[in-house]
Amino acid sequence: MRVLLTGDQGLLGQAVRAELEASGHDVRGFDLAAGQDVRDAEAVADAAQGHEVIVHLAGLPGDREERPDQVMAVNLLGTWNVLLAARRAGVGRVVYCSSGKALGMLERDPEYLPVDDSHPGRPSRPYALSKWLAEEMCEAFTHETGIATLCLRPVFVADEPAWRSLVEAEELPPARGTSWHLGAVVDVRDVAAAFAAAVGCADPGHARLLLCADEVASDRPVVEVARAHLPAVAWRTGAPGRDGRSALVDCAAAREVLGWQPKFGWRDRGGYLTP
Repeated sequence: MRVLLTGDQGLLGQAVRAELEASGHDVRGFDLAAGQDVRDAEAVADAAQGHEVIVHLAGLPGDREERPDQVMAVNLLGTWNVLLAARRAGVGRVVYCSSGKALGMLERDPEYLPVDDSHPGRPSRPYALSKWLAEEMCEAFTHETGIATLCLRPVFVADEPAWRSLVEAEELPPARGTSWHLGAVVDVRDVAAAFAAAVGCADPGHARLLLCADEVASDRPVVEVARAHLPAVAWRTGAPGRDGRSALVDCAAAREVLGWQPKFGWRDRGGYLTP
């Protein structure tokens, strides 16, 4: 397929581009590093012409250095421009890079474990809120136009340096001033594979899909981890066995819609390091 990939020169963008090209797709990039801005509606519309799918990764990655108005402007206006460009160019599918943070996972304790795609959102921080609102925009767009929108929600994305830094810590620490982040991590290669799968899977209409490794990022059993960090949170389907290490994020929807299965996890440290 002919794929327009926004944000193709970033860390995730490079991995997604390589995966798409390895799968036989014809990929055109669109990135601020090349002077292309998703806030420029005409530039996005021109770039979308002749493509069958848009994979939209471009955006500001968090709240640490960017002003809230910048985060909202790039992440929401940029996504709006991509959707309009898709309709104008007759694109059949938009695959959007959202985030697990859209569920407010770093702002408060979850309502139940494991967290799944049906969990209420209600984020309040600019980055997380921009992702949640962009998902809502995608759903409304699909309802209006019939163009499929798949919103992929990776949790903390780790490449080799990130895995090494995580291993050096005794356990994934709480984010400053927020609730614990569920010991959730996903390898960048698994995320890239999910985006490639989203380009070619059966049309789901609109879908929101969490992406996480199968196991918790801790050497301890998951029931001990949850008891230490989230003692008041109930298990949705019953607690796992005493020695279980299954993730606190349920990716069943991604497996069903995409046929996706993560290959890398904590016990092999993303395949880069031995336990």
